[in-house]
Amino acid sequence: MLAFNIMLETFLKSAGGNDFAVQLQNYLGATLHQEVSLGVWDKARGLPTFLLRRYGYYAGMIAQQPCLFAIDLATADATPAEVAKHIAHIARSFDGLVVYAAQQLSANRRARLIVNSVPFAVPGNQLYIPELAVDLREHFRTRSTRSPDQLSPVAQAVLFFEILYREKLHSDSEHRTPSRLAESLCYSAMSVGRAFEELASADLAIVTKHGRTKQIRFATDPRALIDVSRALLRKPAKSRKFAKGRPIVPQMKVAGETALSHITSISPPRLPVFAVHSDEWRLVAATNDLTIVDDADQADSVIELWHYRPDVLSDDITVDPLSLYAQFWDDPDERIAMAAEEALEHVSW
Repeated sequence: MLAFNIMLETFLKSAGGNDFAVQLQNYLGATLHQEVSLGVWDKARGLPTFLLRRYGYYAGMIAQQPCLFAIDLATADATPAEVAKHIAHIARSFDGLVVYAAQQLSANRRARLIVNSVPFAVPGNQLYIPELAVDLREHFRTRSTRSPDQLSPVAQAVLFFEILYREKLHSDSEHRTPSRLAESLCYSAMSVGRAFEELASADLAIVTKHGRTKQIRFATDPRALIDVSRALLRKPAKSRKFAKGRPIVPQMKVAGETALSHITSISPPRLPVFAVHSDEWRLVAATNDLTIVDDADQADSVIELWHYRPDVLSDDITVDPLSLYAQFWDDPDERIAMAAEEALEHVSW
């Protein structure tokens, strides 16, 4: 066993695995807000030779759950389906959760790993371990049994606000309470509190109680949150209207395909698109002297009526890129769907 450990340590160091393991350990500790200690898994000697050469193996305990991280040391990419087979093979020799780890993953590989139900970790960037998120929630709180089919407007606003302004939230834990987020998002504290529980039920967040106050912490890193929550995302625009006249910016945010054209390579539409919260539409229409018309030929602009306020998630003249992604990621026009993916590059992950 000693000879095997020495050989494995030497191999990992020569391939950069040891340094990577330190990065991974630090990343897990910072992301999960608890100390994580990873050590070389000496039982790897029982695996087939191709798996020994392909991966470095580090194990540890997270929320009382044994976890084994299979660090990809190969220079050539295996397909996500092949990785899934590798992880399944490794899992037969480990009594716990096996997680694929890599220095980087493209958006396409990340999505295909999720489809293949492969948990993965990319230090400093992405963490997708739904089973672990469940264990962490059990460790910190009693889980709700109800899981939403689609996020409510307030829950989606909380999720996007967390991703877009997480540095501010991390520096001040009070910003992660219902009362403080309610101020930022223009909802009641009760509505935000219900959104907390909804996000927890969807396996996206962990809600803890400190006295009578709730605090929210998200179960994985920001980029992976979007991949995990994609099927739950609500299109921000509930309806569209053709309008005579153009609204004043920034009183209304530039939205839709017009906003996409501002931040991606897509061409702008003939009519500019703007967004406003549906509850504020009548006031804004009167203030901007906008008149609803029947069709595009009569219109000067298109107005989207949103489920939540577009201005609380963006300081720019355009709506935020996450809402644009939610609106267009599954658009039947492949050109627009690709622009939605490109919009995510404007998020500071």
